[in-house]
Amino acid sequence: MEKEGDSNTEQNSPFQSRLRDGRDRFLAHVIEHGLEIGRRTPEDFIRHFPPAAIMKGLEHQPTLRSQILVLTTGIKQKIAMKKAASSAGEDLQIALDEGETDADSIVALFHPDDRVRYLDEKLLWAYVVEGEFWAATASKKDAFDQAKTHIAFMLDRAIEDKLITHRDIVDGISVEELAARLPKDKLGKIIAQALANAHDDKPFTEVDLLSVMPASTLVDYVPLGHIWDKVVVPRIALKHAYLDDSGETVKQALDWLEGDKADQGQAEGDGSKGDNDKSESKGQKKGADGSDSPPGVGDVEITDDDIRIS
Repeated sequence: MEKEGDSNTEQNSPFQSRLRDGRDRFLAHVIEHGLEIGRRTPEDFIRHFPPAAIMKGLEHQPTLRSQILVLTTGIKQKIAMKKAASSAGEDLQIALDEGETDADSIVALFHPDDRVRYLDEKLLWAYVVEGEFWAATASKKDAFDQAKTHIAFMLDRAIEDKLITHRDIVDGISVEELAARLPKDKLGKIIAQALANAHDDKPFTEVDLLSVMPASTLVDYVPLGHIWDKVVVPRIALKHAYLDDSGETVKQALDWLEGDKADQGQAEGDGSKGDNDKSESKGQKKGADGSDSPPGVGDVEITDDDIRIS
């Protein structure tokens, strides 16, 4: 069953996910945002998920497979509907190799929600984080600006999709780090808001702090590596099982990409490299090696944001 649900997001993006589960919506939005701002390219996506992997993911979705084939190879709809996933993957790869289609067209036809529905989310996360973009320095302005924009988007999106709370961000970065990094005028705004809340007999919470100092501002002052290591990895990637504790999923994915893909034909055929089918409910996730996710990983209860800062 496809995971569709109402989207309540207020993010300024032409794409709005219809996936029901927050962790799936988050991943779909993050992947699409990376493409929108140019941090990732369609060629990057096809390098991680070549035609054979995409069509294997769509093995039980003949309509979606045929739609991509018809518009990229010119094959007739009735013929495309009859093709097996392996044959569809071969046809699409030939069209790509011969210049009859390109990565931009394939990625554009592969809907952001469907990428998450039918591809392995751990391998998708490996695609997202490739290149350690959070380590970009100010000397490389374009890459640095993209990294700041992307990380700020991740934090806002993770709150929107209820993967983390405002408190998670503040606790992860730490009040001490904020006090050390924020300039006096920014700290003055925080103090002014705290006093205004006090005059109204209201607590000053992490929600208030981040309304005064949103993620888009924090990334200008707090080192991106600190935000990544203290918030994104432990409170998003690990907590919501995009990444295993060992980090082996990312390592295996990158090793596979750098190795001889010709030797991986059989592995791709049996789905052992992560392009396995997703179950209808997606209730049982599979890792890169085809094994079940670690026990205890599942829905995470979100706590109340209304907590005073001591």
